[in-house]
Amino acid sequence: MLGLCYVVIQVIEILIGVWIVHSLYSEYRIYSKWARGILAVSCVILWIIYIGNAWDSFISNIFILFYSVLFSGLYSIWFRVGFLKVFLVEMLYLIDISFLKIPILIVEAMSVSEPLHKVNRGSRTLVETMWCMTLAITIILVGKNSKFVEQYKKSIQLLVSKYTALMLLLTGIQWILLSYNMWLGMQGFQTIDLILCVILILSIFLCLHYLVLRMAYHEVKLENERLDMSQELLQKQNYELHEMYEKNSARMHEYSHNLEYLYYCIREEKYFEAGKFLQKYIGGLNEEKRIVWTGLPFLDFIINYKKQAMDKRGIVFHLTLDVYEYPFKEAELGILLGNLLDNAIEACEKCELGKREIKLHIWNVRYMFMLNLINSSSKSPEVREQQFITDKKEKNAHGMGVEQVRRIVDKYGGDINFQYSGEHFETNVIVSNMKEENT
Repeated sequence: MLGLCYVVIQVIEILIGVWIVHSLYSEYRIYSKWARGILAVSCVILWIIYIGNAWDSFISNIFILFYSVLFSGLYSIWFRVGFLKVFLVEMLYLIDISFLKIPILIVEAMSVSEPLHKVNRGSRTLVETMWCMTLAITIILVGKNSKFVEQYKKSIQLLVSKYTALMLLLTGIQWILLSYNMWLGMQGFQTIDLILCVILILSIFLCLHYLVLRMAYHEVKLENERLDMSQELLQKQNYELHEMYEKNSARMHEYSHNLEYLYYCIREEKYFEAGKFLQKYIGGLNEEKRIVWTGLPFLDFIINYKKQAMDKRGIVFHLTLDVYEYPFKEAELGILLGNLLDNAIEACEKCELGKREIKLHIWNVRYMFMLNLINSSSKSPEVREQQFITDKKEKNAHGMGVEQVRRIVDKYGGDINFQYSGEHFETNVIVSNMKEENT
């Protein structure tokens, strides 16, 4: 019974490690079902090996390194993430878990007056099983705090991306500390050794993690400041767009009066005046005429405004609309659709003439707002930690549009996902209409 319980706990322990990695890097590199099946079978085999080793050794510094290398290599094949990033996250998780297990192992070794390596190997005890269960439950409970988890994920992503060398050094130091404590245990521990060992481990462990997390917090804070600054810029752009929309509405109102004047000229047989009028305003009417009509004036205006930009760049635009409402405020719709279309236009500009194409489909299904945007692309975008990296020179001033779109979609409890290849980029947005909540 104890053995079965320990096996279950080890399965939970290793699954927590997989969950941590997957929550950070979840984008598939290979999408076929058979490939995912191979991945699942490979992971199961790897986990069986891990459980077998854990059954024989409570802590194994060599196997931690071996398992992390195998798991990281396997994971980086099927997911869009580098080997080193997965390796750092997995190693830190397993080493930290092992550090928390060391005091229990030392106490057991002292209680039976045996060297640590003898207690470490062989069948597991009730104390070890209960302690591992406590660690697993604690991690699961902490994981339920979504705010903390999101902040921690951002910190880890920033650290393994921007401070790879530092994280590699931290991992190496911790693994050496773990190995050193296991080597000391071969001679047998005394009470003073336990106290000094625990103090040393906790001091170095906490200091290193404090410095790293403080650095990560600083980076996250800067990232949020950049997002806020970008939000202000985008709102300003949207305000200008809205002003143009208001002016456009006023001009359309003016055109209606001009048409009334034209009708008057024709009725009164003032053909010369009517001809002069038409000659003066025909160009403006051609520019301002509506290409689409949804009954949603602001949406029509944004699409027509971006359509003019596409025409100037030789982009073929395919539009399918079956929409009668949207859940966003006009300012938010301007940021969301404006940024997506701007990015699509920018990507198409880098393609050869004749291969520039944008397809936009917006529709409602019951209480759902759905958007599908596909554009031509000359290459796959660069992605780091699920964020798209701009190739513009002014990286601080650009590349934040997608993050603003994500924020708006998240605000309304929606979902946005991207699929891309070297030739196409596709964006899908699904948002529940807010009216559903009010019914």
